[in-house]
Amino acid sequence: MIERDRIEALTELMAALEQDLDRSDSLTGRRRRGVELWVRIVIALVAALALSNLYFVNDLTDEVRLVITRMQEMNSLFTRVSARMDQISVEVDAIERNVLLMPVVAEQMREMSTHVRVMEQSVSFMDRAAARLGDSVAVMDTNLHDIALRFHGLNRSVGGMGVDVNQMARPLP
Repeated sequence: MIERDRIEALTELMAALEQDLDRSDSLTGRRRRGVELWVRIVIALVAALALSNLYFVNDLTDEVRLVITRMQEMNSLFTRVSARMDQISVEVDAIERNVLLMPVVAEQMREMSTHVRVMEQSVSFMDRAAARLGDSVAVMDTNLHDIALRFHGLNRSVGGMGVDVNQMARPLP
Protein backbone atom coordinates (compact mmCIF):
# COMPACT_ATOMS: atom_id res chain seq x y z
CA MET A 1 0.00 0.00 0.00
CA ILE A 2 2.77 2.40 0.92
CA GLU A 3 4.61 1.55 -2.27
CA ARG A 4 1.50 2.25 -4.37
CA ASP A 5 1.08 5.60 -2.65
CA ARG A 6 4.68 6.40 -3.43
CA ILE A 7 4.21 5.31 -7.03
CA GLU A 8 1.10 7.47 -7.36
CA ALA A 9 2.93 10.40 -5.76
CA LEU A 10 5.81 9.94 -8.17
CA THR A 11 3.38 9.63 -11.06
CA GLU A 12 1.67 12.86 -10.00
CA LEU A 13 5.04 14.51 -9.56
CA MET A 14 6.04 13.37 -13.03
CA ALA A 15 2.75 14.64 -14.45
CA ALA A 16 3.32 17.97 -12.73
CA LEU A 17 6.87 18.07 -14.06
CA GLU A 18 5.62 17.29 -17.54
CA GLN A 19 3.09 20.07 -17.30
CA ASP A 20 5.78 22.43 -16.08
CA LEU A 21 8.03 21.33 -18.89
CA ASP A 22 5.26 21.87 -21.41
CA ARG A 23 4.73 25.41 -20.14
CA SER A 24 8.39 26.21 -20.16
CA ASP A 25 8.77 24.67 -23.62
CA SER A 26 6.32 27.05 -25.12
CA LEU A 27 8.19 29.99 -23.55
CA THR A 28 11.79 29.17 -24.21
CA GLY A 29 12.23 27.72 -27.58
CA ARG A 30 14.25 25.20 -29.33
CA ARG A 31 17.35 25.07 -27.22
CA ARG A 32 15.38 24.65 -24.10
CA ARG A 33 13.41 21.93 -25.77
CA GLY A 34 16.57 19.89 -26.19
CA VAL A 35 17.46 20.44 -22.54
CA GLU A 36 13.93 19.60 -21.52
CA LEU A 37 14.08 16.43 -23.52
CA TRP A 38 17.20 15.44 -21.64
CA VAL A 39 15.60 16.40 -18.38
CA ARG A 40 12.55 14.31 -19.24
CA ILE A 41 14.73 11.37 -20.14
CA VAL A 42 16.63 11.74 -16.86
CA ILE A 43 13.37 12.09 -14.93
CA ALA A 44 11.96 9.03 -16.71
CA LEU A 45 15.11 7.09 -15.84
CA VAL A 46 14.97 8.28 -12.22
CA ALA A 47 11.27 7.34 -12.12
CA ALA A 48 12.10 3.90 -13.55
CA LEU A 49 14.84 3.50 -10.94
CA ALA A 50 12.42 4.61 -8.22
CA LEU A 51 9.80 2.12 -9.43
CA SER A 52 12.33 -0.70 -9.57
CA ASN A 53 13.58 0.36 -6.13
CA LEU A 54 10.01 0.23 -4.80
CA TYR A 55 9.57 -3.22 -6.34
CA PHE A 56 12.74 -4.49 -4.69
CA VAL A 57 11.80 -2.89 -1.35
CA ASN A 58 8.39 -4.59 -1.57
CA ASP A 59 10.06 -7.93 -2.38
CA LEU A 60 12.51 -7.44 0.50
CA THR A 61 9.59 -6.64 2.84
CA ASP A 62 7.88 -9.90 1.83
CA GLU A 63 11.09 -11.83 2.46
CA VAL A 64 11.55 -10.18 5.88
CA ARG A 65 7.96 -11.08 6.79
CA LEU A 66 8.63 -14.67 5.73
CA VAL A 67 11.83 -14.74 7.82
CA ILE A 68 9.92 -13.36 10.82
CA THR A 69 7.24 -16.03 10.40
CA ARG A 70 9.90 -18.76 10.22
CA MET A 71 11.62 -17.35 13.30
CA GLN A 72 8.33 -17.40 15.20
CA GLU A 73 7.86 -21.04 14.18
CA MET A 74 11.41 -21.81 15.33
CA ASN A 75 10.72 -20.04 18.62
CA SER A 76 7.63 -22.20 19.07
CA LEU A 77 9.66 -25.32 18.32
CA PHE A 78 12.39 -24.24 20.74
CA THR A 79 9.73 -23.72 23.40
CA ARG A 80 8.44 -27.26 22.82
CA VAL A 81 11.98 -28.64 22.91
CA SER A 82 12.61 -26.76 26.15
CA ALA A 83 9.46 -28.23 27.71
CA ARG A 84 10.51 -31.72 26.62
CA MET A 85 14.00 -31.15 27.99
CA ASP A 86 12.43 -30.18 31.32
CA GLN A 87 10.48 -33.46 31.29
CA ILE A 88 13.64 -35.37 30.44
CA SER A 89 15.44 -33.60 33.29
CA VAL A 90 12.71 -34.70 35.71
CA GLU A 91 12.99 -38.29 34.43
CA VAL A 92 16.78 -38.23 34.73
CA ASP A 93 16.46 -36.98 38.31
CA ALA A 94 14.06 -39.85 39.08
CA ILE A 95 16.47 -42.34 37.52
CA GLU A 96 19.30 -40.84 39.54
CA ARG A 97 17.31 -41.26 42.76
CA ASN A 98 16.56 -44.87 41.82
CA VAL A 99 20.21 -45.53 41.00
CA LEU A 100 21.24 -44.05 44.35
CA LEU A 101 19.01 -46.66 45.97
CA MET A 102 20.76 -49.49 44.12
CA PRO A 103 23.45 -50.05 46.83
CA VAL A 104 20.70 -50.24 49.44
CA VAL A 105 18.78 -52.70 47.28
CA ALA A 106 21.95 -54.75 46.71
CA GLU A 107 22.62 -54.85 50.46
CA GLN A 108 19.05 -55.88 51.13
CA MET A 109 19.34 -58.59 48.47
CA ARG A 110 22.50 -59.91 50.18
CA GLU A 111 20.67 -59.94 53.51
CA MET A 112 17.72 -61.70 51.91
CA SER A 113 20.10 -64.23 50.37
CA THR A 114 21.57 -64.94 53.81
CA HIS A 115 18.10 -65.36 55.27
CA VAL A 116 17.09 -67.64 52.40
CA ARG A 117 20.19 -69.80 53.01
CA VAL A 118 19.29 -70.05 56.70
CA MET A 119 15.73 -70.93 55.72
CA GLU A 120 17.02 -73.57 53.28
CA GLN A 121 19.13 -75.09 56.06
CA SER A 122 16.15 -75.04 58.42
CA VAL A 123 13.92 -76.65 55.79
CA SER A 124 16.61 -79.26 55.14
CA PHE A 125 16.85 -79.92 58.89
CA MET A 126 13.04 -80.15 59.07
CA ASP A 127 13.06 -82.53 56.10
CA ARG A 128 15.60 -84.79 57.84
CA ALA A 129 13.62 -84.56 61.09
CA ALA A 130 10.44 -85.45 59.21
CA ALA A 131 12.24 -88.43 57.64
CA ARG A 132 13.41 -89.58 61.10
CA LEU A 133 9.89 -89.02 62.40
CA GLY A 134 8.59 -91.12 59.51
CA ASP A 135 11.06 -93.85 60.43
CA SER A 136 9.96 -93.63 64.08
CA VAL A 137 6.31 -93.82 63.04
CA ALA A 138 7.13 -96.90 60.94
CA VAL A 139 8.86 -98.51 63.94
CA MET A 140 5.88 -97.58 66.13
CA ASP A 141 3.55 -99.06 63.54
CA THR A 142 5.56 -102.28 63.58
CA ASN A 143 5.54 -102.29 67.39
CA LEU A 144 1.79 -101.64 67.48
CA HIS A 145 1.30 -104.47 65.03
CA ASP A 146 3.34 -106.74 67.32
CA ILE A 147 1.33 -105.55 70.32
CA ALA A 148 -1.90 -106.23 68.44
CA LEU A 149 -0.69 -109.73 67.60
CA ARG A 150 0.26 -110.30 71.23
CA PHE A 151 -3.13 -109.06 72.40
CA HIS A 152 -4.80 -111.47 69.96
CA GLY A 153 -2.62 -114.23 71.38
CA LEU A 154 -3.44 -113.08 74.90
CA ASN A 155 -7.13 -113.06 74.05
CA ARG A 156 -6.88 -116.64 72.86
CA SER A 157 -4.96 -117.59 75.96
CA VAL A 158 -7.51 -115.84 78.19
CA GLY A 159 -10.27 -117.51 76.21
CA GLY A 160 -8.54 -120.86 76.75
CA MET A 161 -8.19 -120.06 80.43
CA GLY A 162 -11.88 -119.23 80.54
CA VAL A 163 -12.66 -122.67 79.13
CA ASP A 164 -10.34 -124.27 81.68
CA VAL A 165 -11.94 -122.26 84.51
CA ASN A 166 -15.36 -123.34 83.33
CA GLN A 167 -14.29 -126.96 83.39
CA MET A 168 -12.83 -126.54 86.81
CA ALA A 169 -15.94 -124.84 88.04
CA ARG A 170 -18.10 -127.80 87.15
CA PRO A 171 -19.03 -130.14 89.85
CA LEU A 172 -17.03 -133.20 90.08
CA PRO A 173 -18.75 -136.33 89.02
